[in-house]
Amino acid sequence: MIDFLESHYAPQNGLKALDLGCGGGRHSELLAAYGFDLDSVDVNPAMLEKTAVRLKAKNLEGNVQNGSILKLPFKDERFDIVVATGVLHQAKSIDEYKAAISELGRVTAPSGAVLLNIFTNDVWDDSYKTLDDTHNAVITKEGPGMTLLSKESFVQYMNDARFNLEVDYGVDIKQENTGARAVFRAVFRKEAKGAS
Repeated sequence: MIDFLESHYAPQNGLKALDLGCGGGRHSELLAAYGFDLDSVDVNPAMLEKTAVRLKAKNLEGNVQNGSILKLPFKDERFDIVVATGVLHQAKSIDEYKAAISELGRVTAPSGAVLLNIFTNDVWDDSYKTLDDTHNAVITKEGPGMTLLSKESFVQYMNDARFNLEVDYGVDIKQENTGARAVFRAVFRKEAKGAS
């Protein structure tokens, strides 16, 4: 992410950024330090508190608030850059996944960038319990539900929402504390107004 920011944005740029699913605030800290007008959102109050404490400890500013990817508390086309790492695949169904991508499209400005990573279905754990006949929505043995798409399906859903793949970092297999996961990292750019 740092390489992308350095090659596309000048520090102290005054542009608006959203850290979607901010967790403990690692990306929020980076975005605020880089000069973005920052909003950080998460559904978990404990994570929001960690992000707020982290920003304050570094003397950085940001608006930290509760919010869901399915109904973000922001005006249309507000953000020039959105960071969404480990968020979208937490959808409970294909329909919820598409709704989340649609909401992401709503709040991203024309020509805005979305830096993200998602878990894909390139690694499949036999312990997954499928929730629907698509076999994409699953419950893991740890309990959280998620929807695992192929990279190609995800890119198509993003294209349908007027996002074009700009940087493809590929799919890496990572050992998480919950087991092996395939992680797709990429940057998408929302089409400019009037683009077709």
